[in-house]
Amino acid sequence: MKKIYEAWENETDCSIAFSNVESISVQRAKGLLSENAKLLHRIEADTWEEAISAHYIKMGWKPYVPVGEPQECPRECGASLYPEGSGECPNCGSVC
Repeated sequence: MKKIYEAWENETDCSIAFSNVESISVQRAKGLLSENAKLLHRIEADTWEEAISAHYIKMGWKPYVPVGEPQECPRECGASLYPEGSGECPNCGSVC
């Protein structure tokens, strides 16, 4: 269930956009992400929590702290997920 996430830096206002590629495309189409924005990196991940954790590492920031407590996947696949966060299981996809 891997998705691709991208980090873009807008040098005019020193902002960074990080989201899945579909959302980045929407932001570009609406003019919310400058045409001059610079791609910082791409991350392939199963969940938002995995992607944002890798992004924080690449940016040299303190570790990302997920929202809520991890719980076992309700589909009993053996994985953990953050229902208060993305609700995405790395094995089953969106379950919440």
